[in-house]
Amino acid sequence: MSLIGETKLNILLRLREEPTHGYGLADELEISKGYVYQHLEELQEAGMIEVQEREEEGRQRKFYGLTENGELLLEALGE
Repeated sequence: MSLIGETKLNILLRLREEPTHGYGLADELEISKGYVYQHLEELQEAGMIEVQEREEEGRQRKFYGLTENGELLLEALGE
């Protein structure tokens, strides 16, 4: 039994590389935008990721990044 689903694990692994926005994650991981935002919300509520607003291409965007707890979870999972 896994402590975390494959999609959430892939999101955390991707965010370990650098913060990114939800649309970018959805495209990279080839999952629907609605699905990725559901996972991002759950990961944020669990304290695994954090949200920062930045300006990109003249508009405000939310960027998601790994928290220390998220990093510790990946380490505990051997990732």
